[in-house]
Amino acid sequence: MNATANPVRRQRRSMAAAPWAALALAALVSGCVPETVLGPVAAAMPASTSGVVERVVDGDTVDVRLATGGDPVRVRILGIDTPETVDPDAPVGCWGPEASTWAHQLLDHADVTLTGDPALVSDYDRYDRLLRYVELPDGSNYSVVAADAGMARAYIFGDQRLTEAANITAAQANAQHAGAGLWGAPCYGRTAPS
Repeated sequence: MNATANPVRRQRRSMAAAPWAALALAALVSGCVPETVLGPVAAAMPASTSGVVERVVDGDTVDVRLATGGDPVRVRILGIDTPETVDPDAPVGCWGPEASTWAHQLLDHADVTLTGDPALVSDYDRYDRLLRYVELPDGSNYSVVAADAGMARAYIFGDQRLTEAANITAAQANAQHAGAGLWGAPCYGRTAPS
């Protein structure tokens, strides 16, 4: 006789699960849910933390090993967007390889400080990447430096009002005026293939 046909056995099974369900609910309500249960999105991240860039994915995404230890954290750098180079579903964008090479030169194995933005609703994006500004060893903001060099364009997701938006936009305007990087030939600001 199978278990689903026997109501007594089904009731015993649900009664046995009741204490576990109650414990899980109590942990959730009290906020004592370990990261392994909810994944990295639920883990609290300090507003500012230091680490070392282990891998540059592209011009606006890096893997950072935090000074607190553990596995590297994938970081989506706030306030900028660089031409595509690694998306398997998208062609490589104009100036993408140059922006990626430039990011490698600046960020590979660099000691950095990751800083959040109070305007963010969440510390993570839909791909579970930590959303942070990257402060370089000299104290400069990577997003501003990249926009000023023409390696990235200012980018704000949705209606967020990032605290560094004006600085990044001003840096981009400098690059546009100078025709630097993606604002010069051959892209002239058009980085997505037509």
